[in-house]
Amino acid sequence: MSPTLIESPETTARLAGALWLVVIVVSILEVVAGPSPNLTGSAAESAASVLASETGLRLVYAANFFGGLCYLGVTALLYEVFRPANRSLALFAALAGAAGLAVGSAGGINEIAGFGLLHDAARAAPADAHQMQTIAQVFMRDGPEFSVAMVYFGCQVAAIGVLILRSRFVPQIIGGLMLAGGSSYIITSFAKFVAPAVGAQLAPLVIPIAFLGEGTITLWLLFKGVNVERWRLASEVR
Repeated sequence: MSPTLIESPETTARLAGALWLVVIVVSILEVVAGPSPNLTGSAAESAASVLASETGLRLVYAANFFGGLCYLGVTALLYEVFRPANRSLALFAALAGAAGLAVGSAGGINEIAGFGLLHDAARAAPADAHQMQTIAQVFMRDGPEFSVAMVYFGCQVAAIGVLILRSRFVPQIIGGLMLAGGSSYIITSFAKFVAPAVGAQLAPLVIPIAFLGEGTITLWLLFKGVNVERWRLASEVR
């Protein structure tokens, strides 16, 4: 009988790395090529800017949705890879990742709903149109759901870092980078809750740390996989 993904940690790890690479590429393309409508002006100005960029924004949302599906796959596969190290911690990481995706999806739904409000506003009376445009402007701004989602993702990344350090399925230095990156996500997000100005100053410092950790593990899983001997030994112990 041919091995299943669970029985083949090498295949599982490489697939997780491939999907994670897709997620990273989608995120980079969003930042580099995605439109940036003006959402800081008046409601009418924001509405005009958003509608002028509607096609590009919808493509970004579609790409984000695809990236979210890929990351859901990453989350499930990482659970399978690191479950032998510590089942409870691996499950916590998976649940944290799923929670982050759920919160992030809620933000995306609000943004899509904003388009409907703006199109309805174009056919409404002036007073109603202004109200709809104002609500759409709030929906389409970066809201607190992003910071909340990053807390969950930070917990997931940090937990994977701890699992790497414990298991040594992957070089420990990568586990250290993951732990540092996940902790940075959590600290920055909580700073935004308590002191938004401080959180905004910390954010640029987080990106290189997180990118280094997630980029390194992505490439390692994709091209190197995991230490199969240690993985099988841990599986037998469990």
